[in-house]
Amino acid sequence: MKAIITKSSIFLILMNLVFIACSKKEDFTEDEVQVITLENGLTFRESSLRNQEVIFKLIDDDGNEITEVTYFVDGVAIEGTTFQSPVEGTFEVYAEFMQDGETVASETKPLHVIIPKQKLVLEDYTGTWCGYCPAVTASLAELEGLNLPLTVVAIHNGDELTLPFETALREGLNVPFGSPRARINRTITWGTPSPANFPVEEVSDLAGMDSSVGIAINSQVQGNQLIVTVNVASENSIDNHKLVVYVTESSILSDQENYYNNDPNSPYFGLGEVMEGFSQEHVWRASLTNILGDEIPTTPALTEYIENFAFEIPQDFVVENLDLVVMVVNQDNTAINSQHAAVNENKPYE
Repeated sequence: MKAIITKSSIFLILMNLVFIACSKKEDFTEDEVQVITLENGLTFRESSLRNQEVIFKLIDDDGNEITEVTYFVDGVAIEGTTFQSPVEGTFEVYAEFMQDGETVASETKPLHVIIPKQKLVLEDYTGTWCGYCPAVTASLAELEGLNLPLTVVAIHNGDELTLPFETALREGLNVPFGSPRARINRTITWGTPSPANFPVEEVSDLAGMDSSVGIAINSQVQGNQLIVTVNVASENSIDNHKLVVYVTESSILSDQENYYNNDPNSPYFGLGEVMEGFSQEHVWRASLTNILGDEIPTTPALTEYIENFAFEIPQDFVVENLDLVVMVVNQDNTAINSQHAAVNENKPYE
């Protein structure tokens, strides 16, 4: 029997084909890679200088390095485990690897490539007996309110906060005796002691300049031990430089002589000829290096110089109020750059 195909039959066949075609959905989307969280995970130096090599590592939950891995920077796979950039910027880094037969990814972390900014060192030669010394304190407070990149050390003399090697420091830096005195980057005179005048502009005009040297600080308190690691790197080779590492303490309450009690232009007006319970800030409490610095061995450009320290914390120190101050200085003791960080803080290159 012959099959008879009519126009209506052809129309029904075509409609069925269209229905079938429209019912099928093609999935052109790619399967998303699952992101997993590892206890240690992706590790690298989070802040680096231009052209400085950064080494990526991926650590599993047992503390072992995962070696079969591909690293991605800004979504682009790189060869090997290292990366460097000739320009500053923030880059997004993650890793892909195999787990239980499937490709998975680590969490994404930022990598900062920077030009270091110079943190000016401000040293305040002071004493609780010194009635004019609050003039420096007032200028420092004003500068800190400007959020400038600064590192401050208050060096006491003639009071209970004086260190036994304060005299040697003054002599080494050619700072005359008597207070108030103040220095920028250790060797530049700031202001005048008589009349006591410490203009903020003398500091602010110098702040925020680029530096070739970066300083990073990492520390932990273990029992009564302060464990410190200092990293130094430079875009130029390091030669004839020294490393200075101090411990400072803030919020130390003591009575402070005040010659500004009757000066309505002073923030200390009306607070008494002796300000009771005055908060002493950034007080120099210890030196982990020679007070004028330890020699840094000649170090090639973009190579990290790393130094470790251990310091037994005296019982009268308040750990929560302690800071670390690090300086890299020339042979003439002028500070090239500085960094400061609270104890138990990890402070990268900035």
